[in-house]
Amino acid sequence: MAMTAEVKDELSRLVVNSVTARRAEVASLLRFAGGLHIVAGRVVVEAEVDLGIIARRLRKDIYDLYGYNAVVHVLSASGIRKNTRYVVRVAADGEALARQTGLLDLRGRPVRGLPAQVVGGSVGDAEAAWRGAFLAHGSLTEPGRSSALEVSCPGPEAALALVGAARRLGVSAKAREVRGSDRVVVRDGEAIGALLTRMGAQDTRLTWEERRMRREVRATANRLANFDDANLRRSAITWPPRASCGSSTARRRWRSWAGSPTRR
Repeated sequence: MAMTAEVKDELSRLVVNSVTARRAEVASLLRFAGGLHIVAGRVVVEAEVDLGIIARRLRKDIYDLYGYNAVVHVLSASGIRKNTRYVVRVAADGEALARQTGLLDLRGRPVRGLPAQVVGGSVGDAEAAWRGAFLAHGSLTEPGRSSALEVSCPGPEAALALVGAARRLGVSAKAREVRGSDRVVVRDGEAIGALLTRMGAQDTRLTWEERRMRREVRATANRLANFDDANLRRSAITWPPRASCGSSTARRRWRSWAGSPTRR
């Protein structure tokens, strides 16, 4: 299983007891995985995820926290869609859910970043916001020179809000635009491990750290082997030493004779 799938599987099975943290996770997941749509004059809330267990977790939290029924639609892999996707949709009570989760402000306008109650919440809410964002559009690459934990964001405001949440957790994250898409990226190995623990993926962090240490040891061994090989090559070039041509006097006579003009 790829590292991204391992993290999402572990996070989707995490038990969270704090109500505010669960609300923050739902709001963040809805913000990063979907959006608001107007269908027949009504507000519909949708979230598209890549694992069925994430969709079931979101549907359960929506019902437990807000009392609204969500429907899960399965989009089978076909054509340009390589993998099966799951769409969680709330149609009948979409506007009420959007207001309660903070996706709509008091005037009914869409919130471009994260809801105010999440941004100004506790540290647990910041952890939940990152957990929801990663479940929505997060990825973790294998340890290596270009290892990174990143989240694709719906806009720059959401990216900046996620960077602020990471700062509250003591993690340095950067918002950048890659090929027209806003992303939040964490590249430092220690910061990635700390953020995984903060989100609740401790087992995956241990696996990731083990692979990282193994790769570092292998890289060090390869570097030392390259140094030894270079030293051996250098020694082979300078060995054996130049053969002696007799005494120093004979060598001087040889140079003198070799440097004199040719006699006919």
